[in-house]
Amino acid sequence: MAFPSSPIPISCFCRKLLNFQLQFDSLHSQIHILSSSSSLSLLQHQYSTALCLLIKFTVVMVLQGLFGTLKLLDMPTSPVIEEYESIIITDSTPSSIEVGQVYQDKEAIATAMKHYSVMYKFQFKFFLVIMFIRIVDEFYCLICVGENCTWHFKATSINYSAMFKVRNFNSQYTCFLMDNTFIQRKPTAKVVGSMVIPKYSDPKIIYTPKDIQVDMLSEHDMNLTYMQAWRAKEKTLQFLRGHPADSYSKLPSYLYILEKTFPGSVVKLKKTDGDCFFYVFVEICTSISGWEYCRPVVVVDGTFLKSAYRGIILTASTMDASGTILPLAYVVVDSENDASWKWFFEQFKLAYGERPNMCVVSDQNESILKVTSIVYPGMPHYSCMCHIWTNIRAKFKKGHLKLSELYFSTARSYTLDEFSERMSKIEQIDPHVKAYLYDIGYHGWSRVYATVNRTWTMISNIAESLNDVTKYARELPIVELLEYMRTLLERCTKEKLLKAKVTFTYLGFKFNKELDDNKTLSHKLRVRASIDYIHTVLDGVRRYIVYLENKRCSCRQFQLDELPCPHTLAALRYRDESFEQYCSPYYTRANLLRTYEIPVNPLADESKWNVPQHITEEVVNPPKGGKRQPGRPQKERYKTYDEINLKKYKVSCGNCVGEGHSKRSCKNAPKKK
Repeated sequence: MAFPSSPIPISCFCRKLLNFQLQFDSLHSQIHILSSSSSLSLLQHQYSTALCLLIKFTVVMVLQGLFGTLKLLDMPTSPVIEEYESIIITDSTPSSIEVGQVYQDKEAIATAMKHYSVMYKFQFKFFLVIMFIRIVDEFYCLICVGENCTWHFKATSINYSAMFKVRNFNSQYTCFLMDNTFIQRKPTAKVVGSMVIPKYSDPKIIYTPKDIQVDMLSEHDMNLTYMQAWRAKEKTLQFLRGHPADSYSKLPSYLYILEKTFPGSVVKLKKTDGDCFFYVFVEICTSISGWEYCRPVVVVDGTFLKSAYRGIILTASTMDASGTILPLAYVVVDSENDASWKWFFEQFKLAYGERPNMCVVSDQNESILKVTSIVYPGMPHYSCMCHIWTNIRAKFKKGHLKLSELYFSTARSYTLDEFSERMSKIEQIDPHVKAYLYDIGYHGWSRVYATVNRTWTMISNIAESLNDVTKYARELPIVELLEYMRTLLERCTKEKLLKAKVTFTYLGFKFNKELDDNKTLSHKLRVRASIDYIHTVLDGVRRYIVYLENKRCSCRQFQLDELPCPHTLAALRYRDESFEQYCSPYYTRANLLRTYEIPVNPLADESKWNVPQHITEEVVNPPKGGKRQPGRPQKERYKTYDEINLKKYKVSCGNCVGEGHSKRSCKNAPKKK
């Protein structure tokens, strides 16, 4: 009942008091009507409660008439309430219900009883209190749906506070209607959701509504429809992660704590004119310090989010000294366009600067090509050769194995002679494919024509692998998504640093394995020395010249990979010289240890954040127009027409280069005489 802030006249006070008296008389008559089906002790409790309510109302009205508004919630906490603070139950799924238990509020005890009814397969209904719940919300009484059953439950508020205490509970049943009523009445989505909360604690765990249906039927004999199970899943996710819109309001506080916990990190938030979320950029200090010890090759990519407000997450990563992924930065934007990519590269340049021989590798995205030329003038941009091959298959409907092998071997060629020879073979199969590769530029996808040495980074699999790791995290709200990316970097940093400390080879794992393979091949070669640093290496009928002083070989593998090739290792073995000084420092164990020397420590719990008031009061609203439609959410992105019609690899013939048959069943082969 709402009261005015100013003193009210006596006539108005009397009128309100008379109104309440009529309500009390109505309650009094209702209690008399039901007295035949109620126990004497229960009726006495109801009389005393209603009488206390009338007295409390009268006192409040008198105090209001004299001193203005007085709220009962502002009254000091009773010592009786303080003694229960250590035993308050907040769990909505307790293992047992007993007399004397104290719950934090009425909603908690109601949820606990609904869960109890599911576990023990019975149904209950509210008793008597529902008649005057509009007057006071201090009772929670239940009885069994069976008319003659003695099962009943009663809980009341402790000194008119929010806490509820179980006063009386008879768990014995004397009816036989449990199974029938359980089949007729289904538990709510909130109750089922509270039972499957542990299944969704980790975003990587795949637990579908179909799994909820199967588990509820096998464990609790509940036959749920798919939509009932899906709504239960949505309730669970909302309980664990909160409402998606609330996550945007926590974004300023999270970014502030992130910047204070990890000094040297770069975090940026951009909003629209209406304080709506637009962009957010996060870069941890570990990645900035580790970037100096990695080759300056940046692989970028973007993938769509599956949260309520959608969006795109852009990632930048590189390869460390062990050949694994080092995440550099992650950005959440509204869509993948020129403006978002430009803002991303501008923030990336502020954080990492520009290094000599720096390049970008991505799929063939026009926005990235345009933006990199503006933000990084003169820096080369290379396209993922796998993405180009996908375009060839979609454009020319050519996907047989021989053309695929020729294309990838052409892209990885070390010498111009090898490149030209393989391009001529591609032209024999389809001249249109060669013309297409020429139009997009050889320098953008081939190793031999590249202006900057990018070694093994020929494809964007680094970014694709990072997208695959965050596949299920992309359903999280914005703050939880950013925190998942930070914990991913924290876990990877600790694991890689531990592996580096127990590695006793000079090079990292991937490059040491490549060196071992080259050593195996070098044992089959013969060396003929001419002068001190120039050697002739014979591989059968082929001859290769190795220049140790200039770190070059006529096969060009030595200078492009920056790792001793088999010919170089044969020359070094002939001279009885070690290989260490001929390897790139980006591959060494020492650089790997320096990359992860700054650890990513855990972030404190949200309850312990010390955030200034002006940060907490900063308004960040959800993006406008980006919220998904209600109903079952979309899990996969919409595919283009070319992707839908794109067929898998066809079987190709080795004799006639035709499709649809193999060499053994070829009918175009010449007949044997």
